[in-house]
Amino acid sequence: MPGRSSYTADEVEACRANADALLAAWEANDVDDTTLENLVFAQAVVALDAWFAHRLRTLEGTGGNPMNEVRVLADSIVGNDGRLRLADGIRWAPERTVLRLAAGDEVLVSADDYERLAGSYLAAIEATYVDPAS
Repeated sequence: MPGRSSYTADEVEACRANADALLAAWEANDVDDTTLENLVFAQAVVALDAWFAHRLRTLEGTGGNPMNEVRVLADSIVGNDGRLRLADGIRWAPERTVLRLAAGDEVLVSADDYERLAGSYLAAIEATYVDPAS
C-alpha cells in the first residue's frame, strides 16, 4: 500500500470510538491486575498505530510528537521485547513525550497512559492528516 497523505475525519472518529470502547470496557470490568492491564494496553498501542500505519512520515515529522511516540512504542513492543528502541531520525526527548519513557525503558502502558496517549495521538493525526474542508 502506498503512503497516505490524508485520512478522513470518519476514519479518525472510528479509531477514537474503538479506543473509547476499549477504555469503557476495561473500566466496566473493574480489573485490578496491573500485569494484564499493561499487556492489554501495550497491544492497544500497537493497534492504534496500525489504524494509520500508512501515514507519510514526511508529514509526521521527527520532533518526538505523539505520532512518533506511538510509532516508536508499537515498534518497541513488537520488535524489541517491550523495551523502548528509538527510530532513526527522531529527536526524542522523554520530557516532551506523553509517557516520558527513555531509550531502554520497559514499555508499560496503563489504562490512564493509553487514554492520554490515544487522545494526543488522534489529535495530532487530525491536525496533520485530515483536511478540515472534507
